[in-house]
Amino acid sequence: MFIPLVDSLRCPNQHDETWLVASIDRAEERDIKQGLLGCPSCYAEYPIVDGIVRFDDAERAPFTAPDEREATRIAAALDLTDPRMTALLIGEWGAHAPLIRAMSPVQLLLVNPPAGVVSGDGVSIILATSAPLATASMDAIAIDAAVSDAVVARLSAALRGGRRMLGPVARAVPTFLKELVRDDEVWVAELEPGAVTSAPVLPTRRSRTENR
Repeated sequence: MFIPLVDSLRCPNQHDETWLVASIDRAEERDIKQGLLGCPSCYAEYPIVDGIVRFDDAERAPFTAPDEREATRIAAALDLTDPRMTALLIGEWGAHAPLIRAMSPVQLLLVNPPAGVVSGDGVSIILATSAPLATASMDAIAIDAAVSDAVVARLSAALRGGRRMLGPVARAVPTFLKELVRDDEVWVAELEPGAVTSAPVLPTRRSRTENR
């Protein structure tokens, strides 16, 4: 888990949106390999094992080989050109993360990627059945056909205005997005700048990183 991305994560329990505090047991450069994320509101703890944050017992799909065509499609459709961006890839799209990183400077956050994808070198991984993300924390999102409607609804708050989401044609474009283009396999849509997709969120503090 890339240390600066801890600020983009939130406790998934039912209370006000709460930052998480990182306790690091082992790190390599700026990636946490072993440690813990703790919630100062409900005192829940989420382990980091081999660089992966485990929010719950979400399962990973079997290994899928990365595909250069799909990696290029994601990078181009989501306009992954700015190194300050963070892109969220959910489910099967995470299989292509290593190839995307080879062609794009953005940080990638993967939710439940297929087995075999590892954390590090610009790729961070969380396992979660929810979307434990801060409001307006993602610059691009790719969803697969298996993602739940509840998670898609939560992503409306996590996506920054003016940014894009990519999804399979098997899923309808979320109502909070404006469709830009589609082909026989995927659509690309945008959250219009200034769009209000959720109720106001109480101010939160930024996360603190503590060594122990």
